[in-house]
Amino acid sequence: LIYVIDLKSVLDGTKALIFADDTKLIRAILGMMDKTALQLDLERVSLWSTRNNMALHENKFQVLSYSLTRVALLKELPFFAEASAYATSAGDFLYPVLDVRDLGVMLSSDGTFTLHISQITKKASLLSGWVFSVFRDRSPGVMLTLHKALIRPILEYCCLVWSPSLVGEIQAIENVQRCFTRRISGMEGLDYWERLRRLNLMSLQRRRQRYTLIHVWKIYHGLVPDS
Repeated sequence: LIYVIDLKSVLDGTKALIFADDTKLIRAILGMMDKTALQLDLERVSLWSTRNNMALHENKFQVLSYSLTRVALLKELPFFAEASAYATSAGDFLYPVLDVRDLGVMLSSDGTFTLHISQITKKASLLSGWVFSVFRDRSPGVMLTLHKALIRPILEYCCLVWSPSLVGEIQAIENVQRCFTRRISGMEGLDYWERLRRLNLMSLQRRRQRYTLIHVWKIYHGLVPDS
């Protein structure tokens, strides 16, 4: 933190978000002047890293672009690639990508988290299958411990950022817990809500709502930043 805290001072109009060794440069691009300004700030960051003897992994640089308008037709134009590309100090060009993993969350250029939700539900489902194939003891105590320690964290990590509003995505996440609780001893033949009651669990949707309310309360009382 001592070595990177002054990085923001070399930027001119571009916002920097820094977490450990992960840095993001953010700027609204309303025209070629903004694009040029972002390119200059990228070069300033490269110079800053050289002065501080901190080599950047430029092969890991990625560009993610959000737009409020439909740009599908613009992408077919011959000048679009050049207008949206940025150059590294090594002379390589960075072109916008569709998806980027940022601190464990998949960000998509369309502003949705459909890909992230798809990936975490698939990962959690595979891990659930592994649990039931490895552990013979299906008692509630053992299964709930494994569920809370291994599976549920995958489905709730950073959920304040990507919490879904589409019914299909909500159900896809909930189905992981629905299928898991169905295979616990003593839960056979019970509907999902009765299983939750007997296992003293909340639905994943209700847990996300609870997290949101707690976070809003903390923002209101100034316990966490609102940005």
